[in-house]
Amino acid sequence: MKEINIGILYISLHNLLRKKVGVNRTISRKDFYCILGKHFIIPKNLRCVAIKEMEIRGLVKQENAENIKILDHEYDLENDINKWYQKVGIL
Repeated sequence: MKEINIGILYISLHNLLRKKVGVNRTISRKDFYCILGKHFIIPKNLRCVAIKEMEIRGLVKQENAENIKILDHEYDLENDINKWYQKVGIL
C-alpha cells in the first residue's frame, strides 16, 4: 500500500457514503451535510471545509450547487483492514 495522504476519518466517511449512495452516484449537499453532522459530529461552519478537503483528495466531486458525486477510490477500510493495521504499526 502506498503512502496515504488522506486522513483515516475521511476514508471512513467515504466508505460510509459509498454504502449509502453507492460509487459514482450523487448525494444532495443537504444530505451530505446531515451525514457530516450526525455521524462525524462536524460543526456546521466546518462542513464545507470537510467537503472541500474530500474533493481535493479525490473522494468526492461537486457536480453543481445542489449535488456531490461520490467517486470510486482504491482504499477500502473493511476489506483491507490488515493493511491498515500494518500501516499504523498495530500488526
